[in-house]
Amino acid sequence: MDTGGIGGAGTPPARNDRIDRVQSAAKRPLTSLVGTIQDGRFLRVIFLGMLALTVGTVAQDYSAMLAAAPEGQPGLQRIEPTPMDLPKPGDQTRPYLPRTMPLGPSRDRPDLPGYRGPLDGPAMTQPMEFALTVDGRASAVGTIDPGSAKRFADFLSDNDKQIGELTLHSPGGSVADALAMSRAIREAGISTRVSANGYCASSCPLLLAGGLYRSAGTGAYIGVHQIYAAPTANGTLQRGMADAQTVSALCQQLLVDMGVDLQVWVRAMETPAAQLYLFTPDELSRYALANGRRATTRPELREPIRGDLNNDAG
Repeated sequence: MDTGGIGGAGTPPARNDRIDRVQSAAKRPLTSLVGTIQDGRFLRVIFLGMLALTVGTVAQDYSAMLAAAPEGQPGLQRIEPTPMDLPKPGDQTRPYLPRTMPLGPSRDRPDLPGYRGPLDGPAMTQPMEFALTVDGRASAVGTIDPGSAKRFADFLSDNDKQIGELTLHSPGGSVADALAMSRAIREAGISTRVSANGYCASSCPLLLAGGLYRSAGTGAYIGVHQIYAAPTANGTLQRGMADAQTVSALCQQLLVDMGVDLQVWVRAMETPAAQLYLFTPDELSRYALANGRRATTRPELREPIRGDLNNDAG
């Protein structure tokens, strides 16, 4: 006869064992509890926790970098030479690299007469520098910063009638300086060239257009995109739009003067600033960016525009 109905005296033995284990665990320190977890399971928990924390941190940083970039301008900017597929008809839009250069399939260094410096990111972001060889071949390497036109004019003055061909390797930069340099190139009767595996982007093709004769090597990356007004402390939206329209007209006039098809500018205006429209060899010839030995007239050197307009992210 069961007489243990009062005070839980009749609780089954198995249940009493479970209660005892729970009460005992509650009195033990955390380190002892951790020790009861199987090693493999514990390590998995730690690994997954660290992985989740890392993913969250990277996502937060990625969002911050994107938010820091002005709308329509390059945000995540690589600083090391970056492999890039060559353009093919219908497949010609690539990320714009304002702080480095693309690497073609051969990964060969472009031929830059007289230039012996590095071609890494820091070299490409430095103000454009000029070099000359004894046989009259010159190179222009780096970013077209405000002041490049003045330095180029000095370079021409110091080497009067010695420069026959100028090889370009630049991610672009100041449109105002590029326009002035292009007209100076044509006025001096200099030919322009982008060597095999070379890079001429953003406003750099304006320099290429200035050449009396223009050529591009195999695997040259030559591309354009939209212009935009560099942010200024006192700038307004209306002023920025007016400046952009002004510089657009000046660029189109330059291309016409140099004998280059205005389809080049159409391609630029339909390509976002964070991207680059790369010309195929056929387009370079068809649009006369590469004109072989077909020279055009030499328009007079015009006064460069003033301002801080750029068509790159530099």
